[in-house]
Amino acid sequence: MNDYDLNEDISREDLSIIAERQNEKMAALGQLSGGIAHDYNNYLMSIIGNATMIQKTDELERIYDYAERIIHISQSAAELTKKILVFSKKKCSTNKPVNLKRILDNTYEMMEFILSKEIDLIYNYEADDEFILGNESQLESMIVNMILNSKDAIINNGIIKIGTTDTVVYSEMTLSHGEIIQPGEYIKIYIEDNGSGIDDEIILRIFEPYFSTKIKTNGTGLGLSVVFGTVKSHSGYLNVTSNPDNGTRFEIFIPILKKSYISDNRKITGKDNNIVMLVDDDINVLDIEAELLEDLGYDVVKFNSPLEALKYYEDEYENISFSVVDIMMPKLNGKELFKKMELINKDAAVIFITGFVQQAEYEELMKRGLMIIEKPFTYEELSEAIAEMYY
Repeated sequence: MNDYDLNEDISREDLSIIAERQNEKMAALGQLSGGIAHDYNNYLMSIIGNATMIQKTDELERIYDYAERIIHISQSAAELTKKILVFSKKKCSTNKPVNLKRILDNTYEMMEFILSKEIDLIYNYEADDEFILGNESQLESMIVNMILNSKDAIINNGIIKIGTTDTVVYSEMTLSHGEIIQPGEYIKIYIEDNGSGIDDEIILRIFEPYFSTKIKTNGTGLGLSVVFGTVKSHSGYLNVTSNPDNGTRFEIFIPILKKSYISDNRKITGKDNNIVMLVDDDINVLDIEAELLEDLGYDVVKFNSPLEALKYYEDEYENISFSVVDIMMPKLNGKELFKKMELINKDAAVIFITGFVQQAEYEELMKRGLMIIEKPFTYEELSEAIAEMYY
């Protein structure tokens, strides 16, 4: 065979491999889309059903119950959206300074109660640092998911160990899935079990969506793929070691939190003023946001045009206590609006609201002492954010 024929065979083989991988990706995407549609249609069915029943009843107690269900279902739908974005590596949630020890303490207490008596859960927090840059609900979900995964691998009696250590990586190192961890200081979280272990040919696929050695169920079935996505969304790395019939150990490396990252929030100086300027280009959302602020006791001046809001601010800034501003708006986004507000009033106080923000953008605003809350937010979250802005 001449060189041309050899290269042609190699080229055909490469194309065949690429095509096979593409087919696998499309199949996974099809499964994922079906699972998402299944879950969202269930959520919508429940929301529509409960809203319809509110229209049909005059009993206040029943109306309250239906409304509570709608809130709960909507929050579940929001969590699903976050999981999808984490899986797709498009983070909708921003990472903030969080107490990792508290998250692990709480998770340990909860899981110790949930796990059967046949499984011994051993917990040991040895890392010196307690704070990392992270998302509390994602981290908690990740740890719970991994403990449950270990539980499923234990047939009868067993041990699951969870803990942390300080780890310094001095040079690049290749991990189990071909990733190269960069030099730096990390908190290493480990989850280890003495269960059935994972075969070598399977271990490389455990973070794919829907791939499981367990019985399939309805729903999104993102499983360990969300765990992997959560690790990546925390700028972390994941290493897995396992031996059939001899257990599995997951190691998660999360960068330590640099102290220079944390900044005090910009405070509200006009205590006597009760006027809030609210800016959001979505009229439907604007109206309910205004009602939430009014229920908290504020006089709200609302705008769905950032340009009109800027004109108002220029004339009335001395009478405004603080502003609530959406980030993603046409013509003039929230960050651009705030820059112009600062030119008018260097002490302008603002709470940014958004349905999606990139981590770098969030960090930039946080370092300046500016606050962001993510949609959908609750009445309590809005109230707490405002309280933090007062001296």
